[in-house]
Amino acid sequence: MSIKKVNVGIFASSPSLTGRIQTLSAHRQVRIHFNTQGLDEAIPIAFEMERKGIEVAVGRRGTAHLLRENLRIPVISFPHRSLDILISLRAAAKVGRRVLFPVFRQEMTGIAIIEDLLDIELVQKIYQDTPSLERAIARAQRQGCEVVVGGGVTQRIAEAIGLKFVEIRTSDEDIAATLDNAVSVALAGRDQKAMAQRYRSIIDAASDGIVAVDARGRVTAANAAALKALQIGETEALGQPVHTLLPDSPMPQVLTSRTAIHDRLGQIRDGRFIFNHLPILLDGEAIGAVSTFRDIGNVMRTENVVRRSLSAGLVAKYKLKELVHVSPAMRDVVELGKQYARTDSTVLVIGETGTGKEIFAQGIHDLSRRTRFPFVSINCAALPEQLLESELFGHEEGAFTGSKRGGKPGRFELAHQGTIFLDEIDSTPEAMQIRLLRVLQEREVMRVGGDRITPVDVRVIAAASRDLSAALQEGTFRPDLFFRLNVLRIQIPPLRQRQEDIPVLIEFFIRMFSSRQQIEPIRLPPGYVDRLQQYAWPGNVRQLKNFAERLVLNCSLRCRPDMLEVLYHELTQFSGAPGGTAPAATHPAPAAFKAHVREKSLQNEKAIILEALRSTRYRLSQTAEELGISRTTLWRKMKALGLDS
Repeated sequence: MSIKKVNVGIFASSPSLTGRIQTLSAHRQVRIHFNTQGLDEAIPIAFEMERKGIEVAVGRRGTAHLLRENLRIPVISFPHRSLDILISLRAAAKVGRRVLFPVFRQEMTGIAIIEDLLDIELVQKIYQDTPSLERAIARAQRQGCEVVVGGGVTQRIAEAIGLKFVEIRTSDEDIAATLDNAVSVALAGRDQKAMAQRYRSIIDAASDGIVAVDARGRVTAANAAALKALQIGETEALGQPVHTLLPDSPMPQVLTSRTAIHDRLGQIRDGRFIFNHLPILLDGEAIGAVSTFRDIGNVMRTENVVRRSLSAGLVAKYKLKELVHVSPAMRDVVELGKQYARTDSTVLVIGETGTGKEIFAQGIHDLSRRTRFPFVSINCAALPEQLLESELFGHEEGAFTGSKRGGKPGRFELAHQGTIFLDEIDSTPEAMQIRLLRVLQEREVMRVGGDRITPVDVRVIAAASRDLSAALQEGTFRPDLFFRLNVLRIQIPPLRQRQEDIPVLIEFFIRMFSSRQQIEPIRLPPGYVDRLQQYAWPGNVRQLKNFAERLVLNCSLRCRPDMLEVLYHELTQFSGAPGGTAPAATHPAPAAFKAHVREKSLQNEKAIILEALRSTRYRLSQTAEELGISRTTLWRKMKALGLDS
């Protein structure tokens, strides 16, 4: 079997060198592609040669070094033997006594011997690329150098400024040896390519996606299944940092720890996959890593493994012991929450907006036997009925227009063996209440558009911002669902009913925000804190927290003597009680007077909300934060005031 000629790209600008290379390559299995560019100017030409199929690149020392840093194919350098350099310097000594010898990145040692031997002054100048070589030669000429020794690029620059030049000669023996080395390297590369193709065929036959990276985390291989999932071609994938293809990949961690990661849930575009990441070790060192992944729809595992993988990251962040309080009322409620955490019974949490209902729910979950399992939260008032149904119970593929490919598990499935928190339960549509009642009774769900019942083991904690007795009387809440939810009950007192907590809360939040801004905490006058205790705080702790942040930012960035008064005035512009203070006991007012006060209050409230909406350009989340209330409460008030359109 005849061997195909090896394609070699040679970068040399010396006519004598190229002529000898052409002669010496005539009887070798090599096809030469010449180019006269050198150093950094050779890089784009080399890229084009590589694209067209050269197998090896050859150049002088500096050019070869730069090509080696940029090309994926092997690069060989013409040798610079001491004898060749000495012969060239001897020839330069006949032209001038002060000789410039440019060196690439590192000076040559032992020049004193050469200077004594040849009776010359040898000046070395370090260069990195063509521009730095030009500067070095020009500077040497100004310093009195008469002749320069080097390669083709040096010759072009020297002759352009009138400086004499002597080429570093490469012997025929070295040229022949370099050509033979190029052929050997190319043939070895062909063997490696053949082996790689065999392995490529094997990994392409696998149904799992496979992505391999080198020690730097750059992609070295990706099989057909992986490229299909990523929706890119092989040329787009190879050489890319793995995080550009798989943003959440723990491959860098695997390379560092040399430890495999199994059954990790991840996402590629709109699809969810189960990943396995393994290091590639050589003598105990990680020389790369490989990730395999499979679409969840095709994973034949137990249902429990899939559920746990899907629920990764759904954890409780708050603990009951982190609640800041000194009031007996709050202490009793926290103690009640700790007792309820010991059971698996359903809990109903009642409290105004901003009192911390979800914090209580997370704290109960944290202390329960389910703490190692997911905590899943959903606001029943924040989603339309159709979307809420899909979020709670999940849907199968094709269940409705826009449904996710492969289907989607619902919140009850994600919360398996853990806790689900149903916030604003009083806003749940009646049809949804019926489905919720069945889940609470039977502990099983059926996805939208599905025909398979999935058993779930979840603890339910529900919350409402008002007593559900009113919703029962209005007929908007089913009594049977109420009785099912109202097993254990927690009533969180509003902030105005535990005024002794206000000073410790304001101090806690000021220290927290000051620490974030890395500034010294501000100190509030005692009289100012007393006034804050008299304020009604309709947004409760959430409003107090937002106000504390405004205090810290305003009083540290643009503090003025009247700043505290300005902020307090702004605070009292939006209040649940007349004058912005805590409500006191009064004699009943006539019905007409009450109606008049309510009408004025609603008008003021509407004006305040409109002003806040305009100032935030109608961004609801930002407006709610500005007013110190939740987005859900803001939306409810807008709807009641006719501002929802």
